[in-house]
Amino acid sequence: MVLPRVIATDLDGTLLNQSGQVSARNHRALTAAVEAGIKVVIVTARPPRATEAFAAMLDWAAVVCGNGAHTQLPGVADPLVRAIDRDTSGTIVEKLRGALPEVGFGVETGTEFYHDADYHLEPWVPREWVSGVLDDTDALLTAATPVTKLTARSNAYPVHLMYEAAVSSVGSLAEATYSGGAGLVEISAAGVNKGSTLAMLCESWGVAREEVVAFGDMPNDRSALTWAGSGYAMSSGHPELLDPALGLKVAPSSFEDGVGRVVEGLLEGA
Repeated sequence: MVLPRVIATDLDGTLLNQSGQVSARNHRALTAAVEAGIKVVIVTARPPRATEAFAAMLDWAAVVCGNGAHTQLPGVADPLVRAIDRDTSGTIVEKLRGALPEVGFGVETGTEFYHDADYHLEPWVPREWVSGVLDDTDALLTAATPVTKLTARSNAYPVHLMYEAAVSSVGSLAEATYSGGAGLVEISAAGVNKGSTLAMLCESWGVAREEVVAFGDMPNDRSALTWAGSGYAMSSGHPELLDPALGLKVAPSSFEDGVGRVVEGLLEGA
């Protein structure tokens, strides 16, 4: 068996265990992969501020945040940002408000987060992560620059209905996805997703998709898993990814060190 040249993994529900930590086994396996010459890429919906501890622990990894919108390479000072332009952001908000009148909007810039008064902020989110609460959409989009990710949140609609409405109303203007969170849809620039950013990185490294292994558990991981030569859905993942028609392999759950166990097998089989 030939070793992959790149291993890409999601964080929540994939690399992280039930305590929200990287287990010792997963850490050992990825460290061994790096020592074998394999590049590791963290690919997450989280914003950069929510990945700092993991980026420090896995300081040899490239970290792709915001579903592909913000990429930090090890040893490189400036991130790669794939943002939504101001006019398009305004159009997206207008269209989504028309389709889902009760949603609130949040905006990620890569370093800051702003939201409007209708946005339902989860109680576990640290208040210091919020740079401002603004009522007016123009003020929101003016303050939040660049717009790396729009989030639409509501307790009034099931997430799958929100996603369908977002895809229908936004169309080709942007990329809509979700990661299982109740009432939360995430919007990136057109063509920006985990898979496209992973593909862009691999192209810059001269790595073919057949040389990539990827792990994930939610619909927003689908683009990365289906692009990679070997995509692994976690056994505890979303039913969409576990559908045999998608053709993904299945890894043990995140609670069972699934990423580490598969990586160990790859290294031992080489």
